[in-house]
Amino acid sequence: MSTPSAPHAAPKSSIRETLISIIIAFAMAFVFRGFVIEAFLIPTGSMAPTLLGAHLRWQGRSTGYSWATDTRDQINNEPLPVQGTREALKVIDPMSGQAETASNVPTRWGDRIFVMKYLYSVYEPERYDVVVFKNPTDPTQNFIKRLLGLPGEQVALVDGDVFTRVPAPGEDDSVNPWLRPGWRVARKPERAQRAMWQDVFTSERAPIGMSAFRPPWKAAPGSDPAGWKIGANTSYAYTGTGPTALAWDWNARRIEDFYPYNDFRQSPHQVRYPVSDIRMSLGLKPSTADLRVSAVLVSRGHEFRCDIAGASVTLRMKRYGGPRPDPDSPGMIVEPPGEWVVLGTGTLPRALAPDAVTNLDFWHADQCLTLFVDDVEVAHGEYEWGPNERITFACHTTAAQAVFEGPTALTGAAYSVPEVRWEFSGGPVTLFRVALARDIYYRPDVYPNPDPPRPRHSEQGRPARATHPSNTPVLSGAQYFMCGDNSPASLDGRLWDKPSPWVAHGVDDDAVGVVHRDLIIGKAFWVYFPSPARRQGIPIPDFGRMRFIW
Repeated sequence: MSTPSAPHAAPKSSIRETLISIIIAFAMAFVFRGFVIEAFLIPTGSMAPTLLGAHLRWQGRSTGYSWATDTRDQINNEPLPVQGTREALKVIDPMSGQAETASNVPTRWGDRIFVMKYLYSVYEPERYDVVVFKNPTDPTQNFIKRLLGLPGEQVALVDGDVFTRVPAPGEDDSVNPWLRPGWRVARKPERAQRAMWQDVFTSERAPIGMSAFRPPWKAAPGSDPAGWKIGANTSYAYTGTGPTALAWDWNARRIEDFYPYNDFRQSPHQVRYPVSDIRMSLGLKPSTADLRVSAVLVSRGHEFRCDIAGASVTLRMKRYGGPRPDPDSPGMIVEPPGEWVVLGTGTLPRALAPDAVTNLDFWHADQCLTLFVDDVEVAHGEYEWGPNERITFACHTTAAQAVFEGPTALTGAAYSVPEVRWEFSGGPVTLFRVALARDIYYRPDVYPNPDPPRPRHSEQGRPARATHPSNTPVLSGAQYFMCGDNSPASLDGRLWDKPSPWVAHGVDDDAVGVVHRDLIIGKAFWVYFPSPARRQGIPIPDFGRMRFIW
């Protein structure tokens, strides 16, 4: 009988091998952080609500709607760890329009994001990327903004939208740039546009048990109000049989560039701009197979329509008629209504079926119309106006008049107020999730006079960068133009002063309001640790808001 051999002893790792493994791991981590992906913390709300800095989180008691506000305490005006310790904070629920009060509200940290650092060594930065870069006026700071202007372009921000052109070599600088040919609106990719819609109202969040609530939708003038059941309901019903329309009530809720995030700091005297780039959506349940539906927007002197009849979709527009500036004199001329222009057509996947819910989503943004049905694009159409046409239609001011009237010509102009409605004919209908959202609006401004001890702006009193014909930048072959999504509260390319001496002499001369390629760190692509709150001293991330950044 053989004797079993004794088991071999397990080899021991030497201290030297362990140290080498640790050193290699640290080296790989530093290389990965330095050249591939790096984590950043969002400190402020200049990109809100796309990305949040330190903020307070609210949830409406009667609506259930969740939103964030800046951290400024109403008493101390300081970002304290806990807000409202001495006096209750008061904010406005964006859905109900009613005041909400709370005490001892904990401050949440800013979003933590991943930034892809190597990407721009392989691919060129693209318009509407969210980019991290060194602040040109103080390169010790990291900024995060959205990229709007690319090298070689001339950039204009007109009535909230981005317009670009490529200037010809040797152009005469004395010619008003907004009157030149070649301008085109810079349309957003669909994913970026979806991320940039800002909620104005949705019937899903109608307040419960609030008798004083005034819904922003009402029976349109000329419609039978008795046939509509609206009120504080999450769904609306029309029980009549004749043609009818559901109209937006501007007096109940304005469609403006207001941000709930800025509730504490936005002055009631601050100018707000009407926004006509909007998204109208609803779930529609007809009672008959003959229902016809139209989404209608009247703004900028034009009527824009999406008409659905059976399975056929038509997107069209026409000049609404009325006064407009005379290009040959300071006066006004009156134009008659124009002819309908068809921008696009399409076919529904299926006709609007009785007793079945069909989701309609109509967009008017960046000078194009789009209809989605059950999240599938079925029709799309575009129209082209340059900056001069856009401000002429939006606020009855021409580019030449803006130069003549000075820096504040476009900051104080009377911009077109949108009229919005849904039209129905063919029988009773029930509507669910009736919602309206508005686009990001890049507002005009004037270089500010900051309070001491902040230094005087070198171009104080001039119109802000890209927001006026007299300050329309042309970007060099390595320059980019960046702005924050929270346009009323963002210090960005519109308002920056001269770059720091280090940047001016070592990177990019004295170019104001631009970011040189060498200052870009990378593209933000993922919120991996969203706005954590401390619970019993432990940071708990809001996992439900982990997301890609578009």
